[in-house]
Amino acid sequence: MGIIKQGILGGFSGKVGSVIGTSWKGKAVIKARPLSVANPQTTAQQAQRGAMSAIVATTRVLQAALIQPLWNPQAVGMSGYNLFVKTNIDKFTTAGLTIPATLLVSSGTLLGATLATSVTDASDSETTLTWVDNTGQSDALGTDVAVGVTYNATLDLWKVSDDSATRADETLVIADVDTVNGNTVHSYLGFYRPNYSKIANSSYKVSTVQA
Repeated sequence: MGIIKQGILGGFSGKVGSVIGTSWKGKAVIKARPLSVANPQTTAQQAQRGAMSAIVATTRVLQAALIQPLWNPQAVGMSGYNLFVKTNIDKFTTAGLTIPATLLVSSGTLLGATLATSVTDASDSETTLTWVDNTGQSDALGTDVAVGVTYNATLDLWKVSDDSATRADETLVIADVDTVNGNTVHSYLGFYRPNYSKIANSSYKVSTVQA
């Protein structure tokens, strides 16, 4: 309870709601009570924080080469960074990417293509992705640019292809000097218009690593 010392316009001591009345060097002072923020460390909250930390680490790696060009154009009312996190956070846990098969490295309405094969050749230091050209189906064009992404789960390394292959090429090669025989490599294939006006959902396959 607050006590008014000098009438209704005077200072007071004690607490009234969220306000504290006190004195400092003989002067009446009013201070706001600090907010009490609940921060229970429940299992669910810790799991969500772990997943957020893991996907943020991934997003930072992919930001320049993948997220800025392919996610920013699709984002409405948010950044491409936030859209990528919102779309994919449920594939991550504290341990990192744990549901790689449903991760989307690109997302949009453009018709994509199924990733037919993905082979990582450790001796040649490259991963080769192949697909069937579906030009002419729906809005697919042979000039749509192919984007390939690999994630080496063993080494926790991401790699993104350059812009050298199109839908009509049916093959894309990603330089990969780090992978060695026995590594687990997850591969993704997406497409986009050269002007980024249309982007396709990516498809997925686990690479077969060869010595």
